[in-house]
Amino acid sequence: MTVQKPSQKTIQEFITFAHKVSDAVAEVHRKYFRQPVSTEYKDDSSPVTQCDKESESVMRDLVMNHYPSHGILGEEFPPHQADAEFVWVIDPVDGTKYFMTGHPTFALLLGLAHQGEFILGVIEQAISRERWIGADGVGSLLNGKKIQTRKCRELNKAIIARAGFEWHTEGRDHFIDKVWKASHWAQWGVAPYDYGLLAAGYLDVVITAGPLVHDFAALGPVIRNAGGSITDWYGKPLTIDSPSHVVAVGDPALLPEIIRLLDFSE
Repeated sequence: MTVQKPSQKTIQEFITFAHKVSDAVAEVHRKYFRQPVSTEYKDDSSPVTQCDKESESVMRDLVMNHYPSHGILGEEFPPHQADAEFVWVIDPVDGTKYFMTGHPTFALLLGLAHQGEFILGVIEQAISRERWIGADGVGSLLNGKKIQTRKCRELNKAIIARAGFEWHTEGRDHFIDKVWKASHWAQWGVAPYDYGLLAAGYLDVVITAGPLVHDFAALGPVIRNAGGSITDWYGKPLTIDSPSHVVAVGDPALLPEIIRLLDFSE
């Protein structure tokens, strides 16, 4: 059965709402940045700050009040109506460790899925006051101006941001290393800000392992509508059910070689 996609009028309404949510959360981020905040640790030792929880609470309240029939998948609180036609996927502070150490490379990530496929995404960096927003049929914008990924068809000329040698990349570093060694040069460590830089034409590849749906839901619409591509390590488009490994490219021509290097069967 063919899925009826939302109209452009509906998409524009969602964009207006996404700006409202981003404005509200940006105020929370600026309030707590480089200030003492209470911190807890999850079972996997990842930190959760007062800023994470307050930001997600603000977002959830806005979604529930404005779109009561929509679902919510967040990082800090249980799912709400996760089988709804439209589901907002929330990472209130992606890159909490960057936030805690005073690095302005963390971000709010806000994605909207329609029947499991991501149609709108926001990357909000409140400290630098940069907001990427991408939506199907609209394009991708940075602070209101259209952006485009850059052309780079050869991996040996590509600049990449790569994860590696962390708990969530264990067992996958060998594959990431192969892409790194085939590239021009790499920066180590992946922050949510890097995906915005790729969409705006400053990086060619971002590769990581371990992200969950709230970590990547916002990224596809921003990168895809700027001319790039973002998939799992098998080259499949990201959906709400995708596995936890992601590669983003500014030039889709890079993807086949990278997917070959990431082949788990080798």
